[in-house]
Amino acid sequence: MPDAEPGPDGKYGGYIEGKSDDKATVDKTPYGHLRKVFYRMGLNDEEIVALSGAHTMGRAHKDRSGLGAEKTKLTDGSPVEAGGGKKVDNYRVGGSAWTEKWLKFDNSYFTTVPDSKADPELLKLSTDKTLFDDEGFKPFAEKFRDSQDAFFESYKKAHKKLSELGSKFEPEGGIKI
Repeated sequence: MPDAEPGPDGKYGGYIEGKSDDKATVDKTPYGHLRKVFYRMGLNDEEIVALSGAHTMGRAHKDRSGLGAEKTKLTDGSPVEAGGGKKVDNYRVGGSAWTEKWLKFDNSYFTTVPDSKADPELLKLSTDKTLFDDEGFKPFAEKFRDSQDAFFESYKKAHKKLSELGSKFEPEGGIKI
């Protein structure tokens, strides 16, 4: 999610080159920014929250998004639990994870984000926390926190819808792996 934290001007998002201002994703709030990004793709609040749950897996890397730590105790090369109880130790070291088992797809993102006792090295961006604060997002975030099955059901529909939109993303220099 680009611009998950406010820029120096205190605003989230940006302007899209060559597009009119009504296509901008700029907003003073994280929830407004999320809606501006995803509503223009035809996604609703439930789908936005469900897709945010993809943060259950993966990490943010400072050299890619500007967010996250160089590495944490969860991304230092030590084995990480993946699905099925398997351990993985051959991954690129670094970044900040949203969940402790960042290679396992489940609903732990929704149990971790609102947990004030969660490991402080876990990433909790403004666009993550707003899911539990905003009145439109909150019912879905709580539903997915309480039911992994409900999360999986909504996620698969939202992911399919997003995937069917296609992609025109062509970053300068190509996609870095």
